[in-house]
Amino acid sequence: MQVEILPQLACLCASLNRATRSVTHLYERALETSVPRFTLLYLLGQQSMVQAQIAELLTIDRTTLTRTLASLERQGLIRAAPGKDKRERRWSLTSDGRKALARILPKWEKAQARFRKRLGAERWEVLIAELTNVAAAARMRATDGVDRFRPRKTAPPRL
Repeated sequence: MQVEILPQLACLCASLNRATRSVTHLYERALETSVPRFTLLYLLGQQSMVQAQIAELLTIDRTTLTRTLASLERQGLIRAAPGKDKRERRWSLTSDGRKALARILPKWEKAQARFRKRLGAERWEVLIAELTNVAAAARMRATDGVDRFRPRKTAPPRL
């Protein structure tokens, strides 16, 4: 098998978009579902969350999130319960959602292992950490009073 050599793109955004499309395609073929659907099932399989927490964690706009949550709810995979205040909705997996996640997880683990092997374990760990740093740096605003990104000394929890 010949390794494909891609030209480097000068733009960080274009490079990340190309990588995202390539990785998304790889995972969606393996999982036989969309990455956003799997991600929500996976997160809610870890713990129930209010919609604002999900949006913040994934840096996803609320309209897109609402649409995906509604689709999963119509399929009976997730359910909403009232949050601490009337505006909040706390989402959790249903028993069907847990079963669906259990069917997808082995496919995800296999895709993860295969891609980790392609990259090498050390590069994989560095990439996960750096992508977390990239997302944090991109979310900084001038009003935060921080002039440059400083990575954490300890790794954030991995969900």
